[in-house]
Amino acid sequence: MSIGYWIQRPRLFLLIPFLTVFGGLSSPLHAQAPSPTPDTGPESLDRSVRVYLDCSRCYTSYMRRNVTFVDYVRDPEQADVHLLGTRRGTGGGGVSHRLEFIGHGPFEGTTYQMNYEAAPTLTREERRRGLANRLRLGLISFANRTPDADHVSVSYNPPDDASAKSSSEDAPWNQWVFDVGVSGSADLQEQEHAYELRGKVSAERVTSAWKVDLGLGGEQEVDVFERSDTTDIRSVLEDYDFDADVIKTLGPQSGMGLSGTVFSRTFTNIYVGTRLRAAAEYNLFPYDISDQKQLTVQYRMGPEYRNYRSVTIFDRERETLVRQSLRIGLRLNRTWGSVSTRLETANYLHDFSRNSVEFGSNVDVKLTEGLSLQFRFNAERIQDQLSLPAGDPSDEDVLLSRRERATTYEFGGAIGLSYTFGSIYNSVVNTRL
Repeated sequence: MSIGYWIQRPRLFLLIPFLTVFGGLSSPLHAQAPSPTPDTGPESLDRSVRVYLDCSRCYTSYMRRNVTFVDYVRDPEQADVHLLGTRRGTGGGGVSHRLEFIGHGPFEGTTYQMNYEAAPTLTREERRRGLANRLRLGLISFANRTPDADHVSVSYNPPDDASAKSSSEDAPWNQWVFDVGVSGSADLQEQEHAYELRGKVSAERVTSAWKVDLGLGGEQEVDVFERSDTTDIRSVLEDYDFDADVIKTLGPQSGMGLSGTVFSRTFTNIYVGTRLRAAAEYNLFPYDISDQKQLTVQYRMGPEYRNYRSVTIFDRERETLVRQSLRIGLRLNRTWGSVSTRLETANYLHDFSRNSVEFGSNVDVKLTEGLSLQFRFNAERIQDQLSLPAGDPSDEDVLLSRRERATTYEFGGAIGLSYTFGSIYNSVVNTRL
């Protein structure tokens, strides 16, 4: 089908993600360990297996160097195996990788998955070494039908008794993980200087039933511009937050929670603010495959108190508000590309005209062999800027974006095309210079 067909029918193009979700075009995603589909007995190959690595955060250069019994190609149309890799964070700062092996050509119909769980205490080298082992295991069943099978061996290192008996219940910190960080930067010139300070403290406990997240953070940015004919310009931006979130799992596709925040922000004219929100969320798909596809509906509501730095355009020094929001989000990671789309609407209960509506979408789609489309778009209708200070902002606040300005809308977007051609092989890694 030609590209012009899709250009002349943009509405059909935009329906691709939803047809994929509801039409069952994607492969099954519920398996947690290798579970190959029934083998239909494809003929053996007289060459090495061609693999397309479709994962941006799975150490692709390392895999090409260390998993060498296959050939890597740069285009999925030339691949015998399309490896779709996704990752998501786990409790305590760990990472869970999901590897989906999708057969093409002689392996058509052979599809299975493997997971790799990387603990937060592992180094980068240990993580990628473990992921490479999973990759080897997943590719063995394909390489077994090639001449390379005569040169592949399998070894097994049994765990020691201590590691075999370890479990989350024996953890001395009861699954609590803490993170402390501080950073600073400075820039000095003859007539101007700037510095920035940041700090954070967080504590997190994640189980299958509960998620508790506590965080304290702040930052200060200072810019000083010296002028010989008048007073120096000094601009300060401060942002401090204390957040607490408690989330309860209700089932494989739903959850509810409570979040609270105490904050202070220069940009939005809030000296001290407190916020409490109750929330509920439902996912059309189970959360254990949320790294590959999810369609969520989320509702939030709760009170908020604000003590302003300056009197607002509504002549308020402080006020208490109640806000509600509804958000629908779609995420897909498939062999044809990826989609992330969200639609959110929110309003204050005392005045429904004080509301906002936001839409955003990121789409990466393969149009044909070697040709891909990247699309980014966000749009927001804004009618709820209650904290705007009265009076006109100073020139330095405008130029340095230190103060929120009145607006009724915000748009942004980008579009791009990329085309790749040439040799199909992409196995060699050379990082010189």
